[in-house]
Amino acid sequence: MPEDLYPPNVVVRHSAQSVCLISFSDFGLGRGEYLAEAMKAIGLEVLVVTNKPIYTESFKTIKNTLSKNKIDVLEIPLPNLPYESVFSRLIQYLLFTIFSFFILLKSRRSFTFYYSRGPHPFTDATCIMLKLFKGGKIISDITDLWPEVLDYMQINVFLKRILILFGNVVNSFTWSKLDAIVTHNEIMAHILSRRSGRRVYVIYGVIDLNIFKPISKWNAIQKLPRDLQGKLYRKFIVLYAGIMGYFQDPEIVLKLAQLITDKDILFVLIGTGPLKEQLAKEREKQNLDNILLLDPVPHELMPFIYNVADLTLLPPPVSYDSRMYKYFVVTLPKKFIEYSACGKPIICITPECVASKLCKKWKAGYHFLPEKLEDIVYIIQELKSNETLRRSLGDNAMKMASSLFSIENTIEKLRAILT
Repeated sequence: MPEDLYPPNVVVRHSAQSVCLISFSDFGLGRGEYLAEAMKAIGLEVLVVTNKPIYTESFKTIKNTLSKNKIDVLEIPLPNLPYESVFSRLIQYLLFTIFSFFILLKSRRSFTFYYSRGPHPFTDATCIMLKLFKGGKIISDITDLWPEVLDYMQINVFLKRILILFGNVVNSFTWSKLDAIVTHNEIMAHILSRRSGRRVYVIYGVIDLNIFKPISKWNAIQKLPRDLQGKLYRKFIVLYAGIMGYFQDPEIVLKLAQLITDKDILFVLIGTGPLKEQLAKEREKQNLDNILLLDPVPHELMPFIYNVADLTLLPPPVSYDSRMYKYFVVTLPKKFIEYSACGKPIICITPECVASKLCKKWKAGYHFLPEKLEDIVYIIQELKSNETLRRSLGDNAMKMASSLFSIENTIEKLRAILT
């Protein structure tokens, strides 16, 4: 029962340590969900503060999943605004910050730790204000290089420079108020440590390997809606799942589809974003029937979507000049972690980055620069005809996930950070 529903005369007792994890949700909680499970496994009392996902209707499933683990979920109500707009997104972030602060301030609950999962610095601001009124320690989990990320935004250049300058000032202030900083790879940790002047802990991407795991392609297809099953059956599926925007340019898939004439190869893109409509128009214009565009699905279906794939893609950003590369090199996308957990070979079509280095180190796939289209086509065709090679790469991807991304590994890291 949520605490605010207890009668006024009832004294609510808490465990010795508790944590409030605050995370904005676009497709779902992702990393935040698994971190919450790891915190519960340590013995903390956990409250997750989030919102109904912007892109999917899967919130109830996430809430039910966390409730099974005795993790409370507080949903912050937000207006239904067009998320593709930068300023609409900013409004939602601000409202999430304000609403979460006042709701938690009004609540009789207090916490040992506030875990800020982003977007930063918005959830950091919520935690700092709550600490001021209620005490507790703040751990900020930073997985995006902000404010450099603004370089990708399609807004006025002068306004962009002002926002980046302001963002750096805000970072200096918020970092001084944090008790610990966590990130998802060593390169990012080095950058954040240099800027903040303090130690930064590393927790690689987190995933539940009991949910995201290899299953047969046939069984996976049977779990999908019937209208999809016929389109995917007997096809060699090359999959991209995620946001179709300026950080992940889906146009590379269009170019590959133009070069591949094998009718048994089907490119499947699932997700949404500002570039999806443009991609759909271009596909229709070129009359490409080897590309299937799908809308986002509830998160509980994603393990089956991944297991339908024979091969997965990590696309490049729309452009990667020196400023963009500085940002992109530190990224470790959630889709990369989920691909590997399901034992799928990965083709990174990117500048060299954390994901591509891991892919090569673990022999879980291949890395190509975006201009090497003919080489990518050759590898796709080679993998289609060589099942042994596909299985070997997939097995290596699973080993990488088990070693780096498991909840068990995260539990040990979190325990060290909290103590």
